[in-house]
Amino acid sequence: MEDKLVNKIFKGLIRFLIEVIVMTVLIVGINIFTNGMYLWGLPRINDIQSVNITYPSVTDDVKEISSSEDIELALKLTGFLKYDLFGEMNSEEEPAITITYFLKDGTSKTISANNTTVWWNN
Repeated sequence: MEDKLVNKIFKGLIRFLIEVIVMTVLIVGINIFTNGMYLWGLPRINDIQSVNITYPSVTDDVKEISSSEDIELALKLTGFLKYDLFGEMNSEEEPAITITYFLKDGTSKTISANNTTVWWNN
């Protein structure tokens, strides 16, 4: 009798956990579909050697940043950007700002954005 009760409780707990996981995946999927997805794969602050920022609508100068505080701020600037997985890019639009992270291993990662589009690693 006790084994049946333990088995019933175990099955109920497993069913509940499966339902929670399915609902979580469904809610996250709908949220990504409607609101976009945060950028994935941003470099870690310890991996960045320097940052170049260009803002062509304001100035043609390229601002180079190499102090750790400014690099951290430049990394945080991209933390709020989202991209639409299912949206179509308008090829006529130009980026309003471009941030290029130069990493210590010699590679670079570039993020560009305007008011409607985010380009990542372009």
